[in-house]
Formats: sequence, structure tokens, C-alpha cells
Amino acid sequence: MLRGLKRYLRNLKDASVRSAIVAGLPLSDRELISRIRARNLTYLSDVKLASIATTCRALELANSPGDFIEAGCALGGSAILISALKRTERQFLVYDVFQMIPPPTAADPAETHRRYQTIVEGNSPGLGSDTYYGYQDNLYEIVQSNLRQFGVDPASQNIRLIKGLLEDTMKLDQPVAFAHVDVDWYSPVKASLERIFPRLILGGAIILDDYHDWGGCRKATDEFLRQLGAQVAIDDSAGSMKITRVR
Repeated sequence: MLRGLKRYLRNLKDASVRSAIVAGLPLSDRELISRIRARNLTYLSDVKLASIATTCRALELANSPGDFIEAGCALGGSAILISALKRTERQFLVYDVFQMIPPPTAADPAETHRRYQTIVEGNSPGLGSDTYYGYQDNLYEIVQSNLRQFGVDPASQNIRLIKGLLEDTMKLDQPVAFAHVDVDWYSPVKASLERIFPRLILGGAIILDDYHDWGGCRKATDEFLRQLGAQVAIDDSAGSMKITRVR
């Protein structure tokens, strides 16, 4: 009975914190998030998107140097949000295969392999009544179109869509202020952390969308965090995992 009451109170507190994260956004950000979600362009919840928006706004307010990065963009919903919040001069690099999600590896748990099997068998539903994005043949063009429909022009706003396995394509040589990592499985999450964190500025942040959703992401993140110790502060109050470099 007492354990159940503690769980209830903890869940109530978590829900209150997450509501406050969303409520603390400027109205323009809340409206943009609502429009993105109404178009079925992201799997992220309001609070996860709000955490991204709050982080990007804080970095811009501080005039922090460095690129913005997204690893895994699906239909471009979170990329639209990040693009709207960054200043034009800041480079935004978006990495994705822009096709069917790559397979997990032996480092991922059985549940991940079952999920992947559902996808490759053609049985994964999309958002709303839409077709699952991974079944689209021209996903690169679809993402570009989605960006432009929200007033985002990659060419003029210093945004690069980089196609291919990020293990092959992510070669960073500039400071990084922010990264949103939404690539689900162990291998791409591990590669993202290993390549982004050494470039992450003091005060910069990495948000891992799938930390509480997929075991491979959680495993790769926990392994990496054990190496960092007091270099970082962590926060999962939004349902994702935010890693901020503090030293």
C-alpha cells in the first residue's frame, strides 16, 4: 500500500514537472510545437519538444558558440523546431539515412529486434492515419518539403541534411553547442556520443530522445556516462536524457 502511494506521488510530481516545462515556453514555441504535432511530423511528446526548445533558446540567449546537430530526424518535426530557434549564422547539421531505419545489433536487447522485425515486415503504423515514414521511398525530399512548408529554407538558413549511416558520415571538426540524438539503437547512439561529446562546449547539451524507450540507447548512454564522471550534469525530467557539459 505504502509503495503504491509513493509511486503515485512520484508519478504525480513527474507529471507536474513536465507540465511546467511546457507551460514555461513562449507562446510562439508552444504554437509551433502544436502545429508540428498536428501535422504528424514527430513522435516526440510536447514535453520532449519543449525541452529541446528551452535548451536551444538558452544557448542562443547566451550567444554560445558551436554547431547544432540532429542525429535521426524521421519526418523533420524536431528539425523544424530547432531551425526556427537558431540564429541563421549557426550551422545546423542533420544526419539521417532518409530511408528504412538500419537494423539493430547484438548489443541491442530482444525487444528492439522484435520492433525492427515488425518494421521490416511492413506492419508498423505511422502517426495518425499516415504511412510509417520508413516506408517512404523519397524521404529526403519529404523532409525538405516539410521544412519549407514551415518557412525553413536549408540553403539560406545554414542547414545541411546529410544522408547515410551516421557511423560513416558524422565527421565533426567544429565546436558543438547542442545535439538532439534520436537514433534508437545502440550502435548509432554510441557513435553519436563518441563523436559529439569531445566537441561539446562548456554549457553545451546533448538530448537523447530514446533513453527511456529503447534498451540499446540506454546501454550506450550509461556506458558513456560512466567514463565522464563529474564532467556532466544529467536531467531526465522531460522523459528524455539531457547531458550538459559542466567542466
